[in-house]
Amino acid sequence: MKRVLSLLLVIAAVGAGVGAYYMRRNGTEPTVNTAPATRGDIIDTVGATGALQAVTTVQVGSQVSGTISVLNADFNSIVRKGQVIAKLDPSLIQAQVEQAKANLARSRADLDRNRVELADAQTKYSAPKNWLNGNCFR
Repeated sequence: MKRVLSLLLVIAAVGAGVGAYYMRRNGTEPTVNTAPATRGDIIDTVGATGALQAVTTVQVGSQVSGTISVLNADFNSIVRKGQVIAKLDPSLIQAQVEQAKANLARSRADLDRNRVELADAQTKYSAPKNWLNGNCFR
């Protein structure tokens, strides 16, 4: 009984495959509409959903951070090794350099002031001590 049922299933599967083949083979050919090329306005609408993905993702690193003032590359543009992609606005870094120079100048002025105070203190320390022997009012 199992053999007969298995044989019938195989015959039915082969028959279904042959029938599908003949139905597809006798189908109509696809029709192609052609028209001569003409000039005119191009109107096209693109509708899509989903997330955008970059073709190739490149990691760009920097040792400093700041505001980009010039951007020489666009999305999916081809870049070469060593090509400048972006330039940072130098005003923030320039302000930090000027601040550091001002701090250095202030530190040098403080150093000079401390040297003068040290020389004054040494002069006062090495002066004769007339008040010790009571001669400070004569």
